[in-house]
Amino acid sequence: MPDTVNLTVYVEQKRKEDVIDCLLPLTCISGFSISPCFGYSRDNAKLDLAEQVAGGRQLWKLDILHSDKDTNAIISALQSVNTHNPMRYVLSPVISHGHI
Repeated sequence: MPDTVNLTVYVEQKRKEDVIDCLLPLTCISGFSISPCFGYSRDNAKLDLAEQVAGGRQLWKLDILHSDKDTNAIISALQSVNTHNPMRYVLSPVISHGHI
């Protein structure tokens, strides 16, 4: 695994502020980005009626660029956020990054 990785986490709308409050104190990350996204799933049981009609639900996509050695600490911190539905995440290697 490369030294730098990107952790993408899909966050329910009602948990956005809790997740931000959880991440801001972490010294192992310099920052993160969060953007709206719309999620679809075949598992409709977790959707409310309006979401079932729409076919999906509004989520927040959180991206954290960080050192691979800090992944477990970040995931552990996010697990402390009390959420009824577990947050889905994807860990991806980063080939290159920088500023342009």
